Amino acid sequence: MKSFFWKRAEHQNKIWIKNCTESDAPRLASEVYPDDVDIDEDVIWSGGGLDLKLDYYRTLGAKDSKECFLLIHGGAFTYGSKVLDKCFGMHLAKFSGLPVANMDYTLMPQAGLTTILGQIFGCMNFLTGEYGIERFHLTGDSAGGYLALISALAARNSNIAHDLFVYEKVKGQVVSSSPVCGGFRYHPKGFPGIFFEENKQKLPGFVYDITELAATDTELKIALITGEEDFLREENLKAKELLKDALFLDAKNEGDMHMHHVFPIAHPEWPQSQKAIELITQNATGKI
Repeated sequence: MKSFFWKRAEHQNKIWIKNCTESDAPRLASEVYPDDVDIDEDVIWSGGGLDLKLDYYRTLGAKDSKECFLLIHGGAFTYGSKVLDKCFGMHLAKFSGLPVANMDYTLMPQAGLTTILGQIFGCMNFLTGEYGIERFHLTGDSAGGYLALISALAARNSNIAHDLFVYEKVKGQVVSSSPVCGGFRYHPKGFPGIFFEENKQKLPGFVYDITELAATDTELKIALITGEEDFLREENLKAKELLKDALFLDAKNEGDMHMHHVFPIAHPEWPQSQKAIELITQNATGKI
């Protein structure tokens, strides 16, 4: 029997998906993709009946690159797909000169955190085998920012991965993580944190607040991006206090351009979004 907390989370999730669908539809219909970016679209990277897909964006000069960004979409873990981040990913590829792999994963509650992290590891290993990638830079927005950070930490530390019941080893090296308006704290009985656990596997407490865990990896390069009207701004400000060496952008409103939650994803052409892309590139490559 489902608990009261689970039923409440399911109800909140239905409202969330409805609101997101209504707000994203006009934005996606009006997007203009940058030119001079080649796309390998809808590449199936996961078999076993899942047929999960990714897009691979690259400029001509990035054809033989041994490193890439792995882009993980947001949506409170329960909504969305790679199409939400396509325009941003193409802008990132064009500016940085590095390829960008934009991946799909199984959404909660059909999957829990362990399954999703295993899929992210599997996607990186696919990219190593298919595209020769040896170095990864993880980025994502909102819940995808959380996944980009915890996946980087787990890929770099097998003890963390095993605590999360993830046993596949990433063949490449994860160098950086750049959450965009990331969420880092979730209540285990609230939406969407209640969906984290699966198969009666008890997850460690750090999955519900990963900022202290992130501070233990002093060699992982981290960039944090938030904005003046990001509802997770205070959470990102607190994360910056703990992650003192992290690069940081707190974007301010510019006229009619309001720095709302995940503004670089929705409007990658905005000047402040371009600053976010510059910071992500700097965090990955050390240069702008």
